[in-house]
Amino acid sequence: MDRARARCTAGYLLVAWGCTSFGAAFAETPRSAAVAAVGAPLDSVSASIVDLTNVERDRAGIAPLRTNQRLMRAAQLQAEQMASIGRLDHVLNGGPYPSPKDRLAAAGYRWQAYGENIAYGQTGPEAVTDGWMHSAGHRINVLNAAYTELGTGYAVDRDGRPYFVQVFGRPVS
Repeated sequence: MDRARARCTAGYLLVAWGCTSFGAAFAETPRSAAVAAVGAPLDSVSASIVDLTNVERDRAGIAPLRTNQRLMRAAQLQAEQMASIGRLDHVLNGGPYPSPKDRLAAAGYRWQAYGENIAYGQTGPEAVTDGWMHSAGHRINVLNAAYTELGTGYAVDRDGRPYFVQVFGRPVS
């Protein structure tokens, strides 16, 4: 994958977001191969992303993230919203949960800090995790030791294009 195609932005206060579009990488993959790779059940895809994220943290000497069901819900809300409108964005104005804060509130997650990584079009958990690790803003989120919990989401749009989400958090003490 041509890493130059990845665009990212990261901002910090208590929030860090990584954003990217890997649509071109998806377009280069034969549709049947891409759909077959991500055709695994939702729980399997999400669990694999959690596992692969923790492998990367372990390589960097950072404590693993615990899975949090509320963060899983927030991530799934975003994956489904993006897939339903066919748009990759952290803020989806006009949607039922436009911002990350709205999704976290809907899921009942009380946070000190949070971050979100989004992507679409990769062929599966390995490809999306690799893409995030080769993008500065996303990598910062994955390896941020301030985060202690993780939720992941996955949805497919009507054209078979997969959307992936990671929501990182540190709960209120």
